[in-house]
Amino acid sequence: MGFFKRTKNTNKPLIRQILDLVPTWLLVRCADKHKSDKGCSKYKTYDQFVALTFGQLNKCITL
Repeated sequence: MGFFKRTKNTNKPLIRQILDLVPTWLLVRCADKHKSDKGCSKYKTYDQFVALTFGQLNKCITL
């Protein structure tokens, strides 16, 4: 039972706690590798990830 350190963090909103689970460097590396931000002027990969995560938490059907 001691595999995961469980701490109750009441200072951060739920969406921030979930976003902290995914390292930013991982998204940046994947965006660079697959050139997903090439020609992108509005939403970068991280911004899109945040928007889609927020939509899933709020049970949005479409964005």
